[in-house]
Amino acid sequence: MKTLLLFTSLLLLFNASYAQRSIKGTVTDTDGEAVPFASVFLKDIMQGTSTDEKGKFELKANYSPSDKLVVRAIGYSEIEFSVSTLSNPARLELPKSSTTLKAIEIYGGSGESLEEITALKITGMEIVRNASANGDLYQALQTLPGTSKVGDQTGLFVRGGDATETQTIIDGTVATNPFLGNTPNMPSRGKFDPFMFQGTTFTTGGYSAEYGQALSSVLLLETEGIPERTSSSINLHFAGIGGSHSHVWEDKTVLMGGVTYNNLEPYFGITPQNVDWVKVPEALNVKTAFRHKTRTGMFKMFSQYNVNNVGVVLFDPEKPFKGRVFNRKAHDIYVNNSYKGLLGRSWEIDAGISYNKTIGDIALGEENLKEDNQHVISKVTLSHSFGDIMDLKVGGDYRNEQTRWGNFWVRDHLTSAFSESMLHLSPVVKLRLGVRGEYSSKIEKFSFAPRTSLFFDLNDFNQITVSYGDYYQKAKDEYLVYKSDLDFQKSTHYIMNYKREVLGRTFRVELYHKEYDQLVKFNDESIDNSGYGYARGIDVFWRDETSISFLDYWVTYSYIDSERNYKHFPISATPDFVTNHNINVVANFDIPSLRLQPGLTYTYASGRPFENPNAEVFMDDKTKDFHNLDIALNYTMNLMGNFTVLFASFSNVLGFDQVFGYEYSKDGNFRVAKLPTSKQSIFLGLFMTIE
Repeated sequence: MKTLLLFTSLLLLFNASYAQRSIKGTVTDTDGEAVPFASVFLKDIMQGTSTDEKGKFELKANYSPSDKLVVRAIGYSEIEFSVSTLSNPARLELPKSSTTLKAIEIYGGSGESLEEITALKITGMEIVRNASANGDLYQALQTLPGTSKVGDQTGLFVRGGDATETQTIIDGTVATNPFLGNTPNMPSRGKFDPFMFQGTTFTTGGYSAEYGQALSSVLLLETEGIPERTSSSINLHFAGIGGSHSHVWEDKTVLMGGVTYNNLEPYFGITPQNVDWVKVPEALNVKTAFRHKTRTGMFKMFSQYNVNNVGVVLFDPEKPFKGRVFNRKAHDIYVNNSYKGLLGRSWEIDAGISYNKTIGDIALGEENLKEDNQHVISKVTLSHSFGDIMDLKVGGDYRNEQTRWGNFWVRDHLTSAFSESMLHLSPVVKLRLGVRGEYSSKIEKFSFAPRTSLFFDLNDFNQITVSYGDYYQKAKDEYLVYKSDLDFQKSTHYIMNYKREVLGRTFRVELYHKEYDQLVKFNDESIDNSGYGYARGIDVFWRDETSISFLDYWVTYSYIDSERNYKHFPISATPDFVTNHNINVVANFDIPSLRLQPGLTYTYASGRPFENPNAEVFMDDKTKDFHNLDIALNYTMNLMGNFTVLFASFSNVLGFDQVFGYEYSKDGNFRVAKLPTSKQSIFLGLFMTIE
């Protein structure tokens, strides 16, 4: 299952009519002076190069005339050029940035300039070509530093935080339910196609006062604008079929629709399973999008409807040799509307409203539960620049939340406001301060969160950032059912970041310490906010896109030391979603002469703690270390006059035995291992673009 609900996200894959060509040219500034060491790359395609000392470059790549060539250099404005308009050799001119300041930024949250430097970014193409991601955004993010490999749970686990501590934000508003489901003991895929987004920014801490209700991390997603041309696509694979169509009018308006149907029964017929399926996973996805450029901005609308059906036998502590049947059928609808543009002559407005509704039926053994969640979220942000003195951003959001938990409802009105300013203290110093306030009608409590950072630009290639901030998040609805006045949970971040980026090579190292307070803790008699904890560690990231012409790779290492005393824990202990050591190696190859794009991903994670009722020390036992090697292969061809991609994925090719934890019978005499749904798998499919 991990490898499948999967390559449906390849729907909007490669641009059509690719052929290997060479682009040569020179990059200069507006005075005609050469710009050395500028990055020159094709947008959304993992192929690029850098200029030499004289500003000259040569890029050999697969591209179509409609692709965009991006030129980026520190101290200059980033420029995009349409490939079809370039001469060969080309002379590309970069204007100097209006903020060519070698900034030292004290920063109250993640302003764009700081996020460009400290946050982690990933493109749709990088997600698709990541051999372990299977076309899933969230699986791809698990190969970046700061995350733990948790193969039996849904979500992102960032720097000692559980899955609820990361928020997904699309075009400024929160997507409260970004996954297809939540089946016990197995991860669910994200429900959004990664090619929907032109910007994917993953902050692992120290993020802006603009965002709240996330103790650990935010994932910022910006949807695409107007595509270059009208096109259609179809995809066919072992598990289903899908298609989409986008129609463009006058480069100002686009209307898109798509349908995908997945049924894993044929796939399971060729892939041995570790799971006793009662109902093999089945899903229907229907999506539409509308975007329109106005004179001063852009309006975007996106909607998606999902139906999911799954049934599986789970371990039963009361009857360990029999098990319990889990069934879930759910309907989910998500709608996002946003507008971004000018307000008057000098202000910019970014406004949006989103709606998420999930209705489902869950059966676990003899129990039957109704799932009914509804979230309406609106947000407005206003931005204004006071020239070289200060930049200001103010705004707020409102959430109307209704969640059914068993026979009980949890209803809340969450209101927030924030302010963030960046003072230009000198040509080399900026001061950015932020503060956020939130009020919850359910718990009748208010939070106040200051945030700030200090950024040193040592030279054109090296930066150091120091950040501090307080972050608050409500307790889970399942806890608020039992005690409605539980306080906000709190985390405090202390972060130091160093980054070096030159000639297509990036080195990034980040030290962090995070304190938790007011966590929910409970026993058989009471529930309160007496929990606490900490997480501290180091994240290292190295990427090289240029040393070897046909290879782009990155290597990550994360170390974390984390303990908590929360929930039912009798003492402070490391929770089961924390792995102390994590290593990822991601490599993507390009062999144009053979039309092949191979890729591989290796992942290592040290053993995870698990609760053994027979042990003397709580959470002292650990699983064996986790190893995994996945490979993928794309082959491009022309089929019936249409650009076509054949793709294949092979998971755990070396056959490592992988264990995520153990479940024990009530008397502690019997246990079963938590395993991946299949030890190994192979997947084949086809994608075609029709113009």
